[in-house]
Amino acid sequence: MNNASLAVPLSDDEYEALGALLAQARPGADVSDVSTLEGLLTAIVVAPGLTAPGTWLPQILDGMAESPQTERALNLVMRHYNHLAQWLQQDAASFEPIFHCGPEWGIGDWCRGFLKGMQLDAAGWAPLLATQPDWFTPMQQLAATEGRDASMTDEETERWMDAVAPAVIAINAARLGRRPGTTAHAARPVQRATPKVGRNDPCPCGSGKKYKKCCGAADA
Repeated sequence: MNNASLAVPLSDDEYEALGALLAQARPGADVSDVSTLEGLLTAIVVAPGLTAPGTWLPQILDGMAESPQTERALNLVMRHYNHLAQWLQQDAASFEPIFHCGPEWGIGDWCRGFLKGMQLDAAGWAPLLATQPDWFTPMQQLAATEGRDASMTDEETERWMDAVAPAVIAINAARLGRRPGTTAHAARPVQRATPKVGRNDPCPCGSGKKYKKCCGAADA
């Protein structure tokens, strides 16, 4: 597999296959669905410090028997991780969590995954958490209520959902400005000449396909 293919977005069928593989993890495993996985991977990508895959992959694959299926799960996980890393490096302003793509992706699961990802380097996150607590409030609110708490109105849930992507983009900008080897201009927001296109939106080229299966895949 060449380097370019390592960051190609997963197809709908591959998301389904990955979800089935993650569900094979032992009961009580930290990661057993795609939403939790993406939240965790997003936190790893935008973390103030670097966390080696060897640190977090066992947490994701925990409980799976060694088999060709494990290798398949590893391949899909790493592709999604590389896709997120490339997305947030090259066009962070267009970032959207997977739960915006449909009700089948859990809001609370994604946010709990993000917070789990932060726990992998709690000391590294502590300064940003102390100085910019508002950036983490959407994830904390939705993780605590699973986005379905009766005490939270639909309007409140939607408001917190809409606040997640801007928070991740802000955290990512801080990361790009602080990690060694990054340039100062990388932390500036990307100015988009065209409206944002979601991964499940129709491709603006007019092909009739979803963006992620058309120009989005080509861009990646």
